[in-house]
Amino acid sequence: MAQAEPSVRQPSRHSPTGDDVVSAFRNSSPGIDITDAQSVKNFFKEAGKFDAIVATLGSAPFVHLEYADTEDFQAAIGNKLQGQINLVLHGLPYLNDGGSFTLITGILTQHPVKKSVVASTVNGGLEAFTYTASTDLPRGIRINVVSPNVVQESLDTYGAFFPGSNPVPAQLVANAFVRSAHGVETGQVLKVW
Repeated sequence: MAQAEPSVRQPSRHSPTGDDVVSAFRNSSPGIDITDAQSVKNFFKEAGKFDAIVATLGSAPFVHLEYADTEDFQAAIGNKLQGQINLVLHGLPYLNDGGSFTLITGILTQHPVKKSVVASTVNGGLEAFTYTASTDLPRGIRINVVSPNVVQESLDTYGAFFPGSNPVPAQLVANAFVRSAHGVETGQVLKVW
């Protein structure tokens, strides 16, 4: 998240683009749990105004459809889908005019792999949310979603799930987030494949 005015107690760092970057997570100060709407509200109330809010998080279980159950889908919906939607709903009053939201999905929306039915479903939901939210946002605020392929630097952990995929360097994914935060596009899926 790129912050407009330093008001968060934790130290921030400057990005290569000159942004004042504040990383937030459950144990940061202020902390944020995207699955808890009140936690998201409290974070923004304490953190203040931002020029850009960027989500690079969200989880979904990997399970074959025949073994999936309602709890698997509810976990993914509550975390990756609703969690990122919470950032938009409750971050909107704290986003400066002309600011931007950037969410994250992944290649599984269009190119599923084994056991990706849950992840692919919530990714599709986030992309639909992004398209439609872009038509309703006030004050010149934009919203996009970054959809990366498996990242080269994570092949040891995730490579087996993506046979035949062309992994992408993390820097290309980072560039898509910068493009979203600093560009002019809205309602777009920025594919990094």
